Amino acid sequence: MTSNDDSESGNESDVSRLQGLKDNSLKTAGYGYLVGDAALFASGLMAGRPKEAMSGLLYTVGGLACARYANPSADKQLSQLSHRLGKYFQEQNVTIPDSPDTKQLMEPGGMIDHVESFMYKYPSQILNATYAVGGLQLMRSGMQYGKHWDTASGALVAAGGIAGLLLKEKKADPDHVPHGIIEKTQAWMQEKPLRVSGALYALNNVTLIMSALAERKANPAQKSYMFKFLTAASYIFANTMLSMSSKDNHGKSDASTHALEQLSDTAAKVIAAQPPELQEALVQHVAGFLSSQPEVHFKAEELAAMLTDRLRGVAVKFAPGSWQHKLYDHNGAPIGPTL
Repeated sequence: MTSNDDSESGNESDVSRLQGLKDNSLKTAGYGYLVGDAALFASGLMAGRPKEAMSGLLYTVGGLACARYANPSADKQLSQLSHRLGKYFQEQNVTIPDSPDTKQLMEPGGMIDHVESFMYKYPSQILNATYAVGGLQLMRSGMQYGKHWDTASGALVAAGGIAGLLLKEKKADPDHVPHGIIEKTQAWMQEKPLRVSGALYALNNVTLIMSALAERKANPAQKSYMFKFLTAASYIFANTMLSMSSKDNHGKSDASTHALEQLSDTAAKVIAAQPPELQEALVQHVAGFLSSQPEVHFKAEELAAMLTDRLRGVAVKFAPGSWQHKLYDHNGAPIGPTL
């Protein structure tokens, strides 16, 4: 009995770890790439091939972007959405009431905040852009030193980076089932464009291994090939994680939902502070804005219903004559001294 329980517990733990990798696949890929990038940089330095070393150094920018900014937590998603919603309110000339709940909407953010906002929005694009440039550097290095496998490796990486940048992500249409090899391939590529990048990067692993084998055969005393083996091993894992990832950066769906629920409460308080005749239209506008955000998994009509429900709660809470109305103003700020 105990053995079966332990077996079931172990299986559940394995499933949980696997799900954790899937939920954070892009971030995990970033860490995997960083290990491989550092090894490629070391290989180029040891062998005296500066362009190869530069490729590894350039690649680290993309790896860092994914490791740091991909698959954000619920708190980070809430922060990012709050900044965007606050900016939207300001563009629409909506007055944001001054209260602790709405403070985050009014924070303008400095240059670093704007840069980080860009990084959170486009980590996979940054990865693919830097890999495209780094791949071209590695291709030039291979051509300069007559290393055909390095030339092929750089070409594959550059192609994978460009494909990841240019291919648009498009969810499968349940009303249209693709037929034929061409339609099915196109649908497969559009559903998750990073699959294409991952596949081309995976072919690069073969060329890296062949390059390392050729280096070991030509000069066994030169140990730079060992770092290329490490690069290939790290990339195999990272490419697998990348292929599982969405091009639009988001965290776990339940984390996104939790962040959205918190933001809906805040948005409802802002809407409740506006003139009654404007509130319904503002609900629709805010719902449309939020539904357009990549980490939001709800339709505009669902969000409008959510906001309307929370707006009713705010209206009831501050109904004239209620005890809340006597203690708080319509913005939720305490009236008079509190204990």
